Amino acid sequence: MCVTDNGDVYFTEFISNSMSRLSPSRSVSIVIYTDPLVPIGICQSVDGGLLVTLIDRESDNYKLDSHSRRLVRRIRMTGDVHEYEYQEDGQTRLFTYPYRVTLISNRDICVVNRTSDSSGELVIMSPSGHIKSVYRGRSLTKNFDPIDVVSDSLCNILVTDFNNKQIHLLSPDGDFLKFLLADNEVYCPSRLSLYKSTLWVGYREGIVKVFQYRM
Repeated sequence: MCVTDNGDVYFTEFISNSMSRLSPSRSVSIVIYTDPLVPIGICQSVDGGLLVTLIDRESDNYKLDSHSRRLVRRIRMTGDVHEYEYQEDGQTRLFTYPYRVTLISNRDICVVNRTSDSSGELVIMSPSGHIKSVYRGRSLTKNFDPIDVVSDSLCNILVTDFNNKQIHLLSPDGDFLKFLLADNEVYCPSRLSLYKSTLWVGYREGIVKVFQYRM
């Protein structure tokens, strides 16, 4: 789900292959169907539209073939659509399993790309779809296992690492800056939300911890 600047809540629905809107008055309406693709992650775009990650149902999650579809789609409310599926050569895939997406203030797109059930990478792209960097972790005892990603007002990137029980803080270019929290402050983080100086960290056990965010 994501919350837009005007207070609308948009959320993806796995079973019906749809995206819906929850208005400030609490009415729910389906915005678009994505058949035959399944919508997963969603965020607001700078033009008032949405960015959504999509996968097909037919392929193995991590063993793709020529018919597999794995992409990020930019959807404008005017009906215009732009897709990010292949690199500039038109053949090399951008993603294995695009799981979460966020837009940085500089308009770069960050995608959590899962590569197995316990590993992944963070792909940072320009608005045109050019890959600027791919972050695969640093100084870790286990596989880098990203689950969620957000950015701050300075375009720094925060990404959870479930396996290593860390939150990685990256520069806008995807360079590692530091681990954000001490070992005793975070345990297997799976969800993030950041608003100004307040950081919410969600855990699979149903616990949410709230922190004062400082660089």
